[in-house]
Amino acid sequence: MPPPLAAFLKAFDEGSFFEAHEILEAFWVGYRGDDRDFYRGLIQAAVALHHRDAGNEVGAQGVAARAQANLVRYAPRYEAIDVGAILASLAGL
Repeated sequence: MPPPLAAFLKAFDEGSFFEAHEILEAFWVGYRGDDRDFYRGLIQAAVALHHRDAGNEVGAQGVAARAQANLVRYAPRYEAIDVGAILASLAGL
């Protein structure tokens, strides 16, 4: 697992969604792998949950929909990540 992904997961699991987004976005910008949309979806999931926590329901729903579209093909697990659980956390937004 790439170190930025591990750091993202730690921040995400702690509920530090803005920080998680920042960590992975710095990695994603220069990333050119075939699974680029996987990382984009994780970033979007963190942003959606950050918006939710900030009370921005409309923003959370819009970004959550994009995250789901990017992550669904990687479910239920990818890169040792429970993508299904992330998708479930977005389903209620």
